[in-house]
Parts: sequence; C-alpha cells; structure tokens
Amino acid sequence: MIVSRYIQRNIHLGTLGALLLLVSLSLFFVFVRELDDIGDGPYGLKQVLEYVVLSIPGRVVEFLPLAVLLGSMLSLGALAGNSEIIAMQASGVSFGRLLAAVLQATALLALVSFLLGDWVVPDSETAARNMKNLAERRSSRALQSGQGLWIKDENRVVHIQALLPNGFAQGVEIYQLDANGRLHSTLHAEQAMPTTDGWEMQQVRESILAPLPVTTRRFEKLLYPGSLSQELLQVLTINPREMASLDLLAYLNFLDENRLDSSVERLIFWKKIFAPISVIIMGLLALPFVLGSQRQSSGGQRLMIGILLGLAFVVLDRLLTQLGGQLEMNAFVVAVLPNLLFLGLAFYLLLKKQSSGAGIGLFARARPR
Repeated sequence: MIVSRYIQRNIHLGTLGALLLLVSLSLFFVFVRELDDIGDGPYGLKQVLEYVVLSIPGRVVEFLPLAVLLGSMLSLGALAGNSEIIAMQASGVSFGRLLAAVLQATALLALVSFLLGDWVVPDSETAARNMKNLAERRSSRALQSGQGLWIKDENRVVHIQALLPNGFAQGVEIYQLDANGRLHSTLHAEQAMPTTDGWEMQQVRESILAPLPVTTRRFEKLLYPGSLSQELLQVLTINPREMASLDLLAYLNFLDENRLDSSVERLIFWKKIFAPISVIIMGLLALPFVLGSQRQSSGGQRLMIGILLGLAFVVLDRLLTQLGGQLEMNAFVVAVLPNLLFLGLAFYLLLKKQSSGAGIGLFARARPR
C-alpha cells in the first residue's frame, strides 16, 4: 500500500509539473495573440486577462493526456534511474502491483479530466468566447443570464431559452411593443430553425393583447417577422465542443428527431466520452520506457520520446478524424480507434520488454534469495 501510494504520488507530481509547463506555454501564446485584438471595441487588457483565465480549464483538459505521458515517464524514469524500482522488486513488488498503482494514479487524473471537461469547460469556454465576441462587436442589444438570452430587435424583445449550435433555438418568446413602448402582442414558439429566409418558428402561439379583448392564434410554422442579425446569433450560438455530454446527447436527439445531419456532433460526443480514457492509456504507455536498466537513458531522452509519442497521438487522431469524415465512417469507430491503437502499442512494448528480459522480476512476484 505504501509503495503504491509512493508511485502514485510521483506520477501525480510529475504530471502536475508537466501540466503547469504545457498550460503556461499555451496561455502565453494565447495572451500574445489576444494582444492584437486590443482596441477592437471595448476589448481591452482587462478583457484579455479575463479571456486567458477563462481559457485555463480547457487548456488543462487539452494537455492532460500529454502531461500524464511526460510526467509518468519522467517520474517513473527517475525512480528506475535511482534503482528504486529494483529495490521494490527485491522487496516483493510484482509487476501487477506496479501496473495497478499506475492505473489508480491515471484513473484519478482521468476522473479530473472528465469532471473538468463536462462541468467546468462548457461554462468557462462559452463565457470566454461570448465575452470577447460581444465586446469586439459593441453589441448592447444582447444580454445573457441564467434564464436564457435576451435580444432587442427594433420594437421587439426576443427571449431564447436555449440557443443551440447552427442557429437552432428552443423556447423562443417574442414581445412586440407599440410606438409608445407598451406591450402589444406576444409570440411563443417551441423551437426555431434557420432557413434561407430567416428563422422558421414551429409550434407557435400568438397572443394579441391590444385592442381588447385578448385573442390567441396558433400556427404550425411561422417565419420570424423581425430583422434579427444572423451575425449576432452566430456570436452567441453554443459550440458543440463547449457543451456538456448530456446537453450534447440531447442535441443529437434533437437533430435525429428533425432528420438533420448529426455526423459532426456525434463524433464530438464520442471524442468527449473517450477523452478521459486516453489519459489512462498515456500512463500505461509510459511503463515500457522505465522498465529495465535506465543508466543509459537520460531524462532528456525520455522527454523527447514522450513528446514524439504525444505528437503521434495527436496527428493520428486528426488524420483519422479527417479520413472518417471523408469516408463517412462510424463516429464511434473513429473516436475509439486512436485509443485502441495506442493501447495495443503499450501492451506490445510491455511484452517486448518481457521477452528481452528487461521485465523479468516484474511480471512475476520477486522471490527472496
């Protein structure tokens, strides 16, 4: 138990160090890039700093698999280089216990990745993008709150409960004002879909308040009568990558019910589901490089190997995504294939270490002399 905690502690500390370095470098480049936009509307240095801070959770989730790979290779490599793993062998620590310790350490990091990606990143990324876009466009006609989105469109006030990707909206309410600013009529639509002519509202209920008495009419479909800016809607629309898993699943059901193409969103959903698993696989992939003698292997060499493996994973993932889209492959297969290939690579390297004798004493419980 003490040995497992010691290994887990080293992996966590190594991962934290690598993550701090990777995220700091990424945020530095984000900060430099955002400096070019200062002066575009009320977007100033304060807004730049807010944007950078709100980008931190997303960067942590993005770089966590690579940080686990680098941190595990460096921390476990340091243990092997100091002969601490050999000492663990001599005390009866089997490969199974070492593997279990790595799995436990990476499983905890995978859980952190999932919680951040599903609970924190959607809000932080959306807030960062909306803050920047609204500031740059000097838009004073839109207000976002916990109760949805409010937009002023000429003599109409539009309330949208949920503005989904690609301009789809749910729970649309339109308040028509007269020349004196008094409420003249209201429109309520279950959902609205973008068309070439504007917004097409569906399942509409219109209530005309003046002149009395109040009259109500219902429509299956009704074209939005205003001149709501499509650019503004695009600015405020939620990106599928910024949605939580359950919200994205609900959006997929919405697309399927309306017989709309959901291939891109389905791929994003499965990638979000399998992202934490890649954290565990990166930890396993580090194991073969720390087994056996480490006296001829420096920390710089392990760092270079880790960076190359991480880049290979990213390139393979992007390549399969592009090929999957062109060949219309199943989204589940495209999302899981990079993880399966690198998991197979990890086991292949472990077996190769064993056959070469580097893993002897680790795959079987060490016997005292």
